[in-house]
Amino acid sequence: MANSPRNAPPLTQGMVVNERYEIRQSLGKGGMGEVFLAYDRSTQQPVALKIVREESRMPGDDEALRQELLLARSVGHPNVCRVHDLAPSTWGPILVMEHIAGQTLHTHIRRRKAQGGYTSDEFRKIASEAAAGLAAIHAQGLVHGDLKPGNVMVTNDRAIILDFGFAQERARISARRPGSPPDGGTPNYMAPERLRSGGASMEDDMYALGLTLWEMWTCRVPEPGYRPRAKPMRSQIMFDVPAGLSVDEVKQVFRCLTEDASMRPQARHLRFFNPTALTTSQISIPRERLSPGAPMGRSSAESFVPGAQALLLTYASNAREAAGTLYPLEKPVFTMGRRSNQDIEFPEATVSGSHAVLRWQAGSWVLEDTGSTNGTYADHSYERKKSVAMLHGGEVQLGECRVKLVSFHDGSPQHQRAKQYLERRDGLTGLLQREHFVRSLRDDLAFAEWDGVPLTVARYHVRGPNHHVSDRPTILEMLALRRAAQRVIELTEMLLLSVVPVTAGRVGPLKFAVAMTGPTVDEARNVVEQVVSQVQGLMPESLDLAATLVKAEPGQSAESMIEA
Repeated sequence: MANSPRNAPPLTQGMVVNERYEIRQSLGKGGMGEVFLAYDRSTQQPVALKIVREESRMPGDDEALRQELLLARSVGHPNVCRVHDLAPSTWGPILVMEHIAGQTLHTHIRRRKAQGGYTSDEFRKIASEAAAGLAAIHAQGLVHGDLKPGNVMVTNDRAIILDFGFAQERARISARRPGSPPDGGTPNYMAPERLRSGGASMEDDMYALGLTLWEMWTCRVPEPGYRPRAKPMRSQIMFDVPAGLSVDEVKQVFRCLTEDASMRPQARHLRFFNPTALTTSQISIPRERLSPGAPMGRSSAESFVPGAQALLLTYASNAREAAGTLYPLEKPVFTMGRRSNQDIEFPEATVSGSHAVLRWQAGSWVLEDTGSTNGTYADHSYERKKSVAMLHGGEVQLGECRVKLVSFHDGSPQHQRAKQYLERRDGLTGLLQREHFVRSLRDDLAFAEWDGVPLTVARYHVRGPNHHVSDRPTILEMLALRRAAQRVIELTEMLLLSVVPVTAGRVGPLKFAVAMTGPTVDEARNVVEQVVSQVQGLMPESLDLAATLVKAEPGQSAESMIEA
């Protein structure tokens, strides 16, 4: 690719690049180059040209731009700027991009400041569209690397992310020396870990998104290293945009701004009420789930394909370390049990030596219990099953061991994500494990203090005869706990009109807790009473579900709120 000569004349209105792009005006300068509005004589459409300035060029820029083109083309989304082409020119390499008739969010914020700030609906629209665009970038395994108000365009009908800084960052990251300042990106919007060590990441993008949304509240550009969570929210904002938002919506911005990168939400999980419909009806809450992988195609369903599917061990009472183990299904018939002579050997003590047989039949798997001691169980049933049909993504329980039918391979990215999920979440209930629940609850407590809202924790427990809570649950109690916990979460979120999942975790053999941020104690008590009355009908006759409510007090620890 040709280098831009230092003696090339400046680009001005009316000049033609590559005998095709007629320059109309400069749209602004950035870290890598200058962007011009041009008229494409071939397509007869306006386009934006990014041209790398000679004084800004560094080794690797040509490859960085080529990667920017290839990566940007893989993201097709209305909230992400389209990149059409990359070509050499007398002035250096040029990127030909979609022209967006609007203004940057940076300019938009300045103008809204003069008009008294944003309304809550204006904020919701921009926030939800920026999050959707970033989610599309992350869905391709890509990182933006320089997200900020200056790289978000606002038009009459949408917000659009542009200028993929990740390509520049990736090209230069290998050249960084220990202790050198972070290169690429804009320090004002960098996460603490990037300011310390450099290197763009999805987590850093989320922090940048949080600061971008925070700037819409404050109408002030944050200084590098600024910590919005260090002081109460109301003492920092200029215009009270959050007053028109739900507690959930404010909480999402707060979580984006945590210094613990592992606690930041994913862009695809951010939700804001629809500003057009202005509805407060319950929506589909995007919670973290254990994905079984892509469903099987028609050809695989018609005939057996060795290794196309596998069993993922998700839970074992007496072998917790085995969660995440994958058993490929390489043949149409398998014996399953605890003994070493079985085709699939489970490390769980409550699985019989020879427990079941798994057979491929007419496009699906059928598991047949062979007279096991502790039984085989399907979801939503407390009775032992002689035979269970297993569909893609379905689960079955053998004794105190659960397995899920998946379509990914050992060591694949999907398998790694499944293991990461099971490290954080209990494979029986899907709730956060105690350690991770405590961390999340601490963050909820910090948010309640930051936003000045109440927080209560409902502590649930499954009780047997004489109101006894067992320390060594029976299989019946385990099945009841799983069903009760999942339904409690669903009902709680519905009654609270939640936008994001409530914080919930398993805290004991037959105990779990749900944190509710925003409702008063009386409101929370009303929710808990309704939940218990409805879930009790799902319990076996010998068991019941009880709950106690705890209100957070200033300085109270997360551990004290979940301990009975």
